[in-house]
Amino acid sequence: MMTLDELGMLERPPEASKTDAHLTRGDNYFEDFVVGDTLVHPRGRTLSEAEHMMLTNMVLNTAQLHFNQAMCEESPDAYFAGRRVVYGGLVLAFVAGLASEETTENALAELSMDNGRHLSPVFAGDTLFAESTVLQKRDSDLPDAGVVRFRLIGKNQRGETVLEIDREVLIKRRQRSAHPDAGGGEQEQEDQRGE
Repeated sequence: MMTLDELGMLERPPEASKTDAHLTRGDNYFEDFVVGDTLVHPRGRTLSEAEHMMLTNMVLNTAQLHFNQAMCEESPDAYFAGRRVVYGGLVLAFVAGLASEETTENALAELSMDNGRHLSPVFAGDTLFAESTVLQKRDSDLPDAGVVRFRLIGKNQRGETVLEIDREVLIKRRQRSAHPDAGGGEQEQEDQRGE
């Protein structure tokens, strides 16, 4: 039997040198964030019934409105028209995950989450989306990082805001050996030679 390579069906990318390899994007360092900008994150994520049940039970959440359908149906006026609501910790985790590539991929630490509010219920089958607005930037005690404060907003498939929370993240500054896609690398190298 012939291998895929022998059949010409396997295409290997050229070997990349260690200096060409990058683990993160080049456009989400501390310097790249501008106060007032809103990043609309491109991905959506549908939360399934299985995830809702498995993860809610995994964290030992005992609130009946998350997993007792009979109770919800007995009092539909009290329990979201008889529907079980998804545990808010899962909503936060999924929305933060949707925002991670653009906001925290070059993070050193998640410093705080404050002023969190769940504004609309999320149910199994809902699709979540995320937006992050840059509220503030400031220096940190580390010379190679700064703190960015974001307002993270989660929305459902109908555009309703389901979650709002402020988060502070310690994010790396662009180094002298900047990511080639980040721009400004050549100028930084020239500045370094001129010092």
